[in-house]
Amino acid sequence: MEPSRCSRGDEGRKRKLEASNNEGSPVASDDMGLKAFLDQHSEQMRRMQSQIAGLMAINITLQARLDGQAESQAQEVNGLREKCDVLESKCGSLERSIQVLKKDVSWTYSAPSIPRSHWIGQGHDEEYADNMEGCLGCIKEEVERIRRGGEGLERIRRGGECLCECLDYYHQMAVLHDDSLLPHFKELADAIQLSNSIQRINIDNIELHPSSLGILFPTMEGKMTNIDMRRITIPGPNVVECYEIIASSIRRNHALKKLTWIGNRIPSDEQADLLIKSIIDNLAIKHVVLTNCFNQGGANGCRALAALMTCGRPLQILDFSDNGLSDIDDVAAALATNPLLEALAINGNKLNDRDAELIAQALKQNAILQALDLRGNSITSAGFENIRTAIYDPSSLNAVVACNHTCIVIDCVEGNICGMTPRQRRNRKLSKLLSTRHLDGSNARHLNAELGKEKDTIKLVPKVLHCIKRYSSDQTAIFSITFELIKTWMMPELYLSTIEIMAEE
Repeated sequence: MEPSRCSRGDEGRKRKLEASNNEGSPVASDDMGLKAFLDQHSEQMRRMQSQIAGLMAINITLQARLDGQAESQAQEVNGLREKCDVLESKCGSLERSIQVLKKDVSWTYSAPSIPRSHWIGQGHDEEYADNMEGCLGCIKEEVERIRRGGEGLERIRRGGECLCECLDYYHQMAVLHDDSLLPHFKELADAIQLSNSIQRINIDNIELHPSSLGILFPTMEGKMTNIDMRRITIPGPNVVECYEIIASSIRRNHALKKLTWIGNRIPSDEQADLLIKSIIDNLAIKHVVLTNCFNQGGANGCRALAALMTCGRPLQILDFSDNGLSDIDDVAAALATNPLLEALAINGNKLNDRDAELIAQALKQNAILQALDLRGNSITSAGFENIRTAIYDPSSLNAVVACNHTCIVIDCVEGNICGMTPRQRRNRKLSKLLSTRHLDGSNARHLNAELGKEKDTIKLVPKVLHCIKRYSSDQTAIFSITFELIKTWMMPELYLSTIEIMAEE
């Protein structure tokens, strides 16, 4: 029996409804309640909102990438423009140099100005931008003074030297490297190159790259007699190249007399050797200040100092203070070889009593060093006693004569006195010894024991008496000591000698 047409129609509609529900369409059936239908609709809306939020986040990320790429491209364009400006500045500077030398045209400061927006764009704050405006203004002002010469240079003369100090940022914010500064450095370098008066340059608290050193240092050669560099920063990747540029320029600058290198940490013995060798090779350098720049865990300051002391050429002053020096066996050994050095400063290090003993032994052999600064070390009174004995040993006349009469040791009591020759200091010490012995009336006994009673000894009597008269600080003591010696020392021999001389006549 076939189903009725009506039944077949109901079953078809039921199948269509089920198929529609399986496809996810929110079609309500007669059996589905209104609440279930609304819940299903809300869930679907939440899914759609989540998809929209995800698409928005992706869009923001893509936009940020696009912005970053645009900024990077803008920086590259600015960098290319700055390089073009540097090249144009170099070409223009060469043309102006020729014109200045020929005195055909008037010079003008042509380095491009740097807007505040540049520093802000580089990630600096407003304070740094203000500082850079002042620094650039100082460079321009000093370049114009150097170019003018005459009265302009008198305003920057200090200590008898014409000084360039527009790169001296002591007590200021540190100046970091930026390629946009290179044209201004070039203006300064050109001004120095054409000047016959600038003798000293101070560079302090600034970051230097090979590009800036390559502009500034060659122009100092043959010009600067005094280069003072302090608290210089060199980025790690550029250390080798920067030290090569500096060392090469120092070696070639035969006008250079004084090099000051303070607070510039030398990273390794390799860079230290490069710098020390350039100083040694330049025979014009007489005054070297390398302070607070050696770290015994990296570059060895004792090794560098000993190399300078034993280089075999005359130096006036070596200042190696605040370098953490200790265990100075090599330095003391170098000092004992009588190096051609007038003054040595090793104050503010970590020297102890053992180091003091080594120094005392070296001073007994050194007759050239005129000043030694030991302040601020860990040397106790016992250590300084060893050094005092090297300068004044009262155990005998011969011991006094063998002492160091040349070197003034700063921070050491009862040392050699300023304003005297070594011979005057020696005689003063002899007079002091005689005065000390006079207190217990033992001069004659000591003199007989030390000098003997040989016939030739009598020739020393006038010299001893002269020493007492000339170098004793107490006038009353002069007569007292003289009377003691006349009464007790060598009088029979002196009497017999006088008789023999009279008989021969």
